[in-house]
Amino acid sequence: MINRIFFLLLLICAASTSLWAQDFSQPSKIELYQRAREAMLDALKKGNLERAAQALDYLKENAANGAPLTEQEEFLADFEIGRFEDGVVLYADLHRNLLDSSYVRESPNRKNVEDRLSQYLLRGESLDKRMVDSLCARVDSSDIKQMNKLLYKTLLHFDYFVLRSVIANTMNSSFVFDFQLDKSSAEEFLGLAKAFVENYPFSEHASYLKDVVIPPLQGLVDKRNQFAKDPLAHKYYTGGFGFYLYTALGFMAGEAADYLNYETGSPFMFGFDFRVKRVSLNVFLQFGFISHYNFNKCDVKTRRNDGIDVFGDKENWTFGSNVGFVTYDSRYLRVEPFIGFSSMFYEHLVNTTLVPEFMFGSNVDFRFYTSPQTSAEDNVWAFSLRLKYMMHLGSLKENCCNDGKKFSAVRHTFGLGLGVELW
Repeated sequence: MINRIFFLLLLICAASTSLWAQDFSQPSKIELYQRAREAMLDALKKGNLERAAQALDYLKENAANGAPLTEQEEFLADFEIGRFEDGVVLYADLHRNLLDSSYVRESPNRKNVEDRLSQYLLRGESLDKRMVDSLCARVDSSDIKQMNKLLYKTLLHFDYFVLRSVIANTMNSSFVFDFQLDKSSAEEFLGLAKAFVENYPFSEHASYLKDVVIPPLQGLVDKRNQFAKDPLAHKYYTGGFGFYLYTALGFMAGEAADYLNYETGSPFMFGFDFRVKRVSLNVFLQFGFISHYNFNKCDVKTRRNDGIDVFGDKENWTFGSNVGFVTYDSRYLRVEPFIGFSSMFYEHLVNTTLVPEFMFGSNVDFRFYTSPQTSAEDNVWAFSLRLKYMMHLGSLKENCCNDGKKFSAVRHTFGLGLGVELW
């Protein structure tokens, strides 16, 4: 029995000694991965590209098992070693994953570490124009496919442009830009992207460049070019609101002109405009036109009736609203015909007071000052001189005139106004 126990203890000691020796003699996977990264760094610094390639291949083969190597480090290392074809393919695939909503890419589980290799590959340098030109020249001098050369230059210029801009978001297959446009880098990228789409229309990268990236960016470039020529061009036929003060004169026509005297007192009018694209909603309030009975035509038997002074000099007032449509808009001139309804309150009539009217007319605006524009997104304050014409069509029923029967009343109003608009 004692012999058996002694033999079992010997086996346990032997196993423990073996495990202890193994722990110190065999490096762990983490140590092997770290050694590979150190070896690649040392080889890259010494220009030993073959040894650097071996270390990179080892890390790529074991990336799924936890070897620390990000995809960014991988394509940068490919470029360092001279594997431009592999580097461009991965670089382009990462961009397609970002820009092409129809592309479903399995995201690899890559481990990231910050060490001397990551610092060396990433460099910490900003992507300036000098670096972009240098990288393009380096790839151009390689023997990779012409398609991949152009694709790399296109996407590199896209990255350079993006770093000088702000990308808002991607949604519904539309790439949305929101930035103060770096016009020169945007146009350079557009030139390369259009060349790639034209030369390689069947490439998987041509579709998202053509449909997702180029159109919105081209629209912004065109908008900025137009802004340089005419800073207000993008504001024409757009919305805004304004306030106007007018003086006016007018006269009455129709049958009412036979029974009423219509005079201009001290007329003034103010109005508010609210505009969405070409359509506007306008409201106004007007004072200052005086109407009297024409005693040669009207049988006014009493000069006072229920406290109404038929000889008084009170001024009538009118309120109304209309809907307008901008038919012409430019830097200095806007033409806006309108239709609507108004009501005039006749202060001097015995029986008729508030008279509903159908109206139509037009505004002609002369913008004599607009606030300076520094970008196409700025709001514009504009001061305008407005010529306004209104024709009001109504009918009166006044017992003192026309034997108490209705008669037509047509009023013409000409206004001159000064207004301010947020345009």
